[in-house]
Amino acid sequence: MLDPGKITLCWPNRIDEAALTGGSFETELPLSLVQERVLAVRAQSVDASHAATWFDVALPQVRPVQVVALARHNLSATAECRVRLYADAAQSVLLWDSGQRAAWPSVYATAQLEWEYDNYWAGTLDEEARELYTPLLTVFSDDVQLARSVRVELFDQGNPDGCLRLGRVIVADAWQPEYNAAYGIAHGFDNADTIAEAGDRTEYFERKRQRRTMALSLEHLSETEAYQRLYGLQRTEGVAGEILYAFGLAERPENFVRTFLARQRQLDPLEHPYHATHTQSLNLLEIL
Repeated sequence: MLDPGKITLCWPNRIDEAALTGGSFETELPLSLVQERVLAVRAQSVDASHAATWFDVALPQVRPVQVVALARHNLSATAECRVRLYADAAQSVLLWDSGQRAAWPSVYATAQLEWEYDNYWAGTLDEEARELYTPLLTVFSDDVQLARSVRVELFDQGNPDGCLRLGRVIVADAWQPEYNAAYGIAHGFDNADTIAEAGDRTEYFERKRQRRTMALSLEHLSETEAYQRLYGLQRTEGVAGEILYAFGLAERPENFVRTFLARQRQLDPLEHPYHATHTQSLNLLEIL
């Protein structure tokens, strides 16, 4: 079982090896585009009806799966989703069912909202605020499942765009350390804004999207955690592989902004500072 109070790292993304079927997508923007690494390249459904906005992910063999995520989507603030994991390709053996749930979490505390606001009680995003966030839908199963097939259903018939757009799908295992990250974890932004100064000292600005960053240290790793998990993470993912990072899984505004799809900025060495204990630093950069 995942601990909602611990950091969670999810990899590898199995979507590239999967066969995708279902729903109804534009010929020039097919469902297969969710297998593209560039998030700006998005699949687009023909409309926002439920019949058009579901799909199946068939894996070539049984894989450990504990998270399904949709990155760079255009789901509206009131959208809902459902994820089911199956043990077989025919989907005759159901392993886990998320049930129909809100696609966006409650990210506002009631004190942040005015009584008159439509989202006062639910605390969900309104359409204007939704544009300020990097869209990422995450669904974690209660426990890891050895799955062969995944069904994703999206319910957003009132989407103002009249269709759904999906930039990347993540189907992965999830891992948490036995001992949580050490104090000193750092969350920040990689800012690429540029400033040009004219001869009269007038400044001109070019604003660019900010990427979230995270740096942490895991200081009490067992040999198994160190080499079967983190050493393996560095070997298979390098600085290009996708890692879904979550500071905490509890539905809180603070956790929402500390959950993002990332890659490693560098590969820090795995250290063995003293008997029976290993340490590892991680430095992540958001993928936009």
